Amino acid sequence: MNMCWFPRSRLARPVFLWVIVALLMDSIIATLPSVGFTPPPLLRLLPVLPALMFILASVRAVRKMDELEKRICLESAFIAFMLTVLLAFTFSCLEHAGIYQPGWDRLGIRMILVWACAYVFSSWRYR
Repeated sequence: MNMCWFPRSRLARPVFLWVIVALLMDSIIATLPSVGFTPPPLLRLLPVLPALMFILASVRAVRKMDELEKRICLESAFIAFMLTVLLAFTFSCLEHAGIYQPGWDRLGIRMILVWACAYVFSSWRYR
């Protein structure tokens, strides 16, 4: 009997692999200026390619899902969207108050992380 509620095979799906590649590429390119290398503008666009592949893999995965899997996917996307909207409003209020200067370019990365956590939560709820 499999005691794991989140099988390893889900981590090997193209959706998760592409999002991990996009996150790693974005993180590496973001740290290049701190080591003294200023990447050219074209190199800064490189994480867009795996992000597009993530979107295509997501569409393909949703088309193959049964009703429960689609519900889990929709629920996790809705949770991630609402939490990201809340995060954006919070960042905006903190910025206007002069308390915190958020990096708005990193909001998409945060949304992907929130989506991954919401997906794990939604999958766990319907186990």
